[in-house]
Amino acid sequence: MLTLTSSHSAQALSRQPFDGTLPLSEVTLPIRTPRTMTDDEVSGMIETFNRYGFVILDCESSERDDLLALKTWLGNAAPHKRADADGVVPINAFEPVAGHIDSSHEAHLPHTDGAFSDTPERIITLQCVRPSRNGGLSTLSSAKAAYRHVVACYGDITPLTRADALTIERTTQKSTAAVFKEDDDGWSIKFRMNDGAATATPAPAAADMYGSLACFLTDPENMLLFPLEPGQILIGDNTAVTHGRTSYPPHQRRNMRRLNFDGRGALARELVFGFSDD
Repeated sequence: MLTLTSSHSAQALSRQPFDGTLPLSEVTLPIRTPRTMTDDEVSGMIETFNRYGFVILDCESSERDDLLALKTWLGNAAPHKRADADGVVPINAFEPVAGHIDSSHEAHLPHTDGAFSDTPERIITLQCVRPSRNGGLSTLSSAKAAYRHVVACYGDITPLTRADALTIERTTQKSTAAVFKEDDDGWSIKFRMNDGAATATPAPAAADMYGSLACFLTDPENMLLFPLEPGQILIGDNTAVTHGRTSYPPHQRRNMRRLNFDGRGALARELVFGFSDD
């Protein structure tokens, strides 16, 4: 296992916010396969993840085993109603499931995964098997940048930090929690919007701030917008980055694999989660 270096430790205090101008080359790591990553490749993955809250592994193939190999590094698969025995969830519109917008061709607004749970997963991954020819772009937004925006606009953001700040519901699932939560390691975000599959209801005291936050996270200038290519795997910090997808034509067979993790793998002590308020 890799030894934690001082550069990795320092990034806990200096995770960088980003916007739509971030060059993809800065966050993309070409590798052959996650099954045979070298120490240098693992170090590069850690460094990029810790700096921005996500990294894109550019693999030579889109084999399912490439995605499963990440369990060694990232921990146990997070539960999901549509997951198979390995924890993999199909992200396509081949068999739409009511209440799950990820099984449709419609736009999926910026969100954090596990928002219906009181204990969301820490790491998200998405493997591209087949992109759509039009649309279907991935979106990422920085929670640190969004936090700074709300602080700049309102000063005191206490309403968003209260345990009743936001209630998120879908069919039989429901969770009420803070949008921004502070612990010993810094801040984290839990976020969802009304999107046709979920309802998100802010507490009255948090409503204005929540609306401003939602506008910031969905502003194209603040979103990194890009196509995942076949074989690429997006790895993201679910506590520091919101993600989403633009719509795509119903007849195009876009196909992705999702596999989220609890973060308790071999890199548990090396990876940085959340963000600081500096």
